[in-house]
Amino acid sequence: MAKRAAKKRAPAAAGESGDKDSSALDRIANLLAIIATRDMDKDNAALKLDAIGFSPTEVASLLDVGTNYVQVARFRKRNAGQRASKKKRV
Repeated sequence: MAKRAAKKRAPAAAGESGDKDSSALDRIANLLAIIATRDMDKDNAALKLDAIGFSPTEVASLLDVGTNYVQVARFRKRNAGQRASKKKRV
């Protein structure tokens, strides 16, 4: 029975080191995102980070804004093209 317990503990230890690696990679990704959007206003930075693949929650934490701010920025960008085309028609 002691052998079974030892086998069960070994994979758990391997999983913990994987969490440390992913945590370090997340930090590196966050630092690179901050560097990439350093001189941008928050709307453009939110759109750029969203395009890169960060979730709205991650973007909000990086830019120190709410998740709703990120979603509103996406909405404004999406509708900016539609409003310009409507004005041309009239």
